[in-house]
Amino acid sequence: MRADSPSDTSLLIARSLLLASKNPHLCQLLAPGEAEMLSRMLTRAGPAAWFDFALKSRWTRRALFRLERLMLAGIIAHYLARKRWIECRVREALADGIRQVVVLGAGFDTLAARLSVEFPRVRFIELDHPATQAVKRRAMNPAPNLELQPVDLSHESLPALPGFSRTEPGIVIAEGLTMYLTAARVAAMLQDSAVLAGPGGKVIFSFMERAGDGSVSFRGENPLIARWLKSRREPFLWGISRDALPAWLDDHGLRCGVVADDHSLREEILAPLHLGHIALARGECLCCCSPSSDDRRHPLQ
Repeated sequence: MRADSPSDTSLLIARSLLLASKNPHLCQLLAPGEAEMLSRMLTRAGPAAWFDFALKSRWTRRALFRLERLMLAGIIAHYLARKRWIECRVREALADGIRQVVVLGAGFDTLAARLSVEFPRVRFIELDHPATQAVKRRAMNPAPNLELQPVDLSHESLPALPGFSRTEPGIVIAEGLTMYLTAARVAAMLQDSAVLAGPGGKVIFSFMERAGDGSVSFRGENPLIARWLKSRREPFLWGISRDALPAWLDDHGLRCGVVADDHSLREEILAPLHLGHIALARGECLCCCSPSSDDRRHPLQ
């Protein structure tokens, strides 16, 4: 990732979701107001005349969806289903009384921005690369209970969070992040997240399911994807098998809870909207886990 501009993958995902808003099926998977927020952020991120043009024409939109099927069929639906699954878990936690939410490597995700307005008594904190945070600040007027704190999670530990209660549970979210970090950085980040969440809290993250041959990628992806990621300095670095996950989490202060894969996302997110027939990319899973220790020592010292 370049130091002076937002992540290319975060831009790609934001554009993919905006493209989905023009599709009669996929648009059902966007949250209210999500497309408008994404549009503002992409405008602030810089000109992309080719994409603006593509959105305006039905034929060019079809061409982009055909390109998606060629490169990795169902990846846009996966991005959307992943976000809706995480939002369901967060809303459940808020309904249970949790009042602190930390989003790591948020990119152009709109979850905290939307929920901070809906839940004014909940504190939301986003930690992400300074270049991405700068775009978000220009694109929106954050609610008083939403804080944007710049940090490069690929090299830096989680910073101290002034005012974050050490005696109340919280939610820590790391969506679409762990695959870009080294194993050591993932371990340190999730261990810190366990302490931040605390007893009664939740840590929600996505991870690439390492294949039997040791590879870390989406199943059936075009080889050009790995080359593109490498050229953008954002290659996939870390993944773990489903079988190894519970013991690995236990070693880092977390108790494995619900794990969702493409089958779970299809059943829980797509099927209720009568979208069970659409393609869904495979290879990335989601985990909602709980801190396994009562140790609330500050992990960031």
